[in-house]
Amino acid sequence: MKKAAVLFIILSLLFYACSKQESNPAESLIKTKLIGIVIDVNGKPVADVKITTEPETNTSTTNQLGIFELNNINAGIYKIIAEKNGYLKATTNAAVKYNDTTKVQIILRNLMSISGRVIDEITKEGIEGASIQIENYSSKILTGNNGIFHFDNVPAGANIFSVTKEKYAVKRESIFINPDKTSDYEIWLSNLTELQMIFVQGGSFKMGDTFGDGNYFEKPAHDVRLSSFYISKYEITQKNWIETMGNNPAKFWNDDNPVESITWNDAIEFCNQRSMLEGLQQCYRYEGGKIICDFNANGYRLPTEAEWEFAARGGLQSKNTKFSGSSNIAEVAWYYNNSDNSPHPVGLKLPNELGIHDMSGNVWEYCWDFYDENYYSQSPQQNPAGPSSGNSHVIRGGSWTDDAVFNKVYYRNYYETRARGSNVGLRIVRTAR
Repeated sequence: MKKAAVLFIILSLLFYACSKQESNPAESLIKTKLIGIVIDVNGKPVADVKITTEPETNTSTTNQLGIFELNNINAGIYKIIAEKNGYLKATTNAAVKYNDTTKVQIILRNLMSISGRVIDEITKEGIEGASIQIENYSSKILTGNNGIFHFDNVPAGANIFSVTKEKYAVKRESIFINPDKTSDYEIWLSNLTELQMIFVQGGSFKMGDTFGDGNYFEKPAHDVRLSSFYISKYEITQKNWIETMGNNPAKFWNDDNPVESITWNDAIEFCNQRSMLEGLQQCYRYEGGKIICDFNANGYRLPTEAEWEFAARGGLQSKNTKFSGSSNIAEVAWYYNNSDNSPHPVGLKLPNELGIHDMSGNVWEYCWDFYDENYYSQSPQQNPAGPSSGNSHVIRGGSWTDDAVFNKVYYRNYYETRARGSNVGLRIVRTAR
């Protein structure tokens, strides 16, 4: 019998029962009552369920039709709790009205033992050693031989399965657990999309306002020497983010658009998660309430402000342009005058001298450094990494919302650590070995 038909029959019986009871002269004085029905996720009635209410302790038990009734109950707002062995405890709220009959429906989720497989989309083979968790309901386990997994005490109904494995995209998938099905649940994983990285040969450059038209916080222009590093050819896209984090925080959804609406802490977590998925050393760790960066690790991290500007200027191949790759902003950047009020897919504008796209415009990009408007006057010459503390972090490059001046390669800006905006994203680097 279909679920809708079962529900119709049950609800009909419920209302019939209510009508019959209220027509009894002996019970006609009972005007304020709560009547409910308890069903499982397939719409079947659940008998012998203990019902209690808070704040007052009213109790009842469901009959064979899953129906319960509370008479002589005071009017008010109640939490109704349904409990039975073998089911996940359920609660719902109800406003009981004076001199009226209030009706509620509670869905009770069976607790089940289930099994399934995690499978490679390309080879069609089971994936051993994948980390899998049912969000909110289980600890992480590892898949066994042939990708087999087994869980106990899984609530029936829709559950979010989260799966991670090196070299594979993170998978967060909603799976409906049917009370009548205990096995053959399948989760398919796809390979990570490769992040294209550009090698930046280390060397010296003049950092800051080299054109004489900048702000005081872009001065003084000063000499900096950097070690070699790799930087992502494109801003991190929403596809990159989804594969790595399993979600999409962006406001302007498009796989090829840069991810945006992320905090600086989100960017740090992305770097560590991506490093883990690729079998690399994580650069970041929490220590004493602070985030510490290991610049010697081989994993992904945010660029320092100096690394970002060196790459944006074209590194040792720089042609000394105001914007990254050109002094004509329209050639290389999505900015206020041409963006049509939205970010754009990465890589559509011309690259700079190193082959890097969108370092001017599209979205601002987080850097590792805390922001200090006076830092340039005290910056070390070799591999500067910013002040040791602060309330905000440097962002660079300008965005689709900004005038040309903000898109200059030497323009400095900042963003609070926990803030997020639809014009702020990230680009990542790796230390070269």
